[in-house]
Amino acid sequence: MGPLDPDEYQKLLTGHDEQDGVPVAMSRYQAQKCAAILTAGQAGHTSYSEATDTVARFLQALALDTMPGMSRTAVGSAALWQVLDDLPWPAPGPPKGQPS
Repeated sequence: MGPLDPDEYQKLLTGHDEQDGVPVAMSRYQAQKCAAILTAGQAGHTSYSEATDTVARFLQALALDTMPGMSRTAVGSAALWQVLDDLPWPAPGPPKGQPS
């Protein structure tokens, strides 16, 4: 199968099915930590650049956890969460020495 036309790709992803409304198991703490890591990456904290990718992979794995027999991630959500949970909470705002 070759690459999809960009319009076809958008149609494929915006089409909804009965699985789209299934809740995922994410705690308030996890949501806050993921948001802090993403915000730090956007603010320029280079030490969180790789962690933003881990957040994306965690969310993808978490979404697939609800679909038995389907695995598209090499590492499960629990292992990815452990990586994120082990990170220190990022400092707010831009890194020191950068204008805000």
